[in-house]
Amino acid sequence: MDALDVLAEFGATGRVGLLRPGARLRGVAAAYGMPWDIGRIEKRHRWPHLYSYGDVEFVLCRCRIITSVMVQTWRGTVELPSEARPGEVIVLPSRLTFVQVADALAAAGCRWEPLRPIEGQCWLRTLPQRVDFTFVTDDGPDPVLHGAGTWAHDHDCVPAAAAEAAFADDFPPEQAD
Repeated sequence: MDALDVLAEFGATGRVGLLRPGARLRGVAAAYGMPWDIGRIEKRHRWPHLYSYGDVEFVLCRCRIITSVMVQTWRGTVELPSEARPGEVIVLPSRLTFVQVADALAAAGCRWEPLRPIEGQCWLRTLPQRVDFTFVTDDGPDPVLHGAGTWAHDHDCVPAAAAEAAFADDFPPEQAD
């Protein structure tokens, strides 16, 4: 397994391992262990909330459904959740260029379209999954992958009272400031 294979699969399917929009946290946590708390999306409200397994970040709704997934690659390596060892990550090199990613998506049978560039960045979006790949263009002659992520997933959320009854407020735990 290498980062390019994982990212091509993400572009083609919208998933990184078990992490995908629409997945329920209970199943994901059973395989990977409890996620790491990154923080609240809004300061005054616990939900939605940002968690991660290594460099794979995801937004969780109060009904514990994943609404979006992002993979951070800007550090030059990417930490992916290990299914073999819950709570641990696999570290892979991830300094990838636009051409490498586009070729890997094509090899995976994944269609994509370029998005309008702005100074310092360019993007491509996979179809039909709508995973956006962001590249920085001011880091050498070839655009380098900075990260990839899905759009927010709409779902029928349970009412707040039902979510409170179904889940303990500490599932998953939130780090104290």
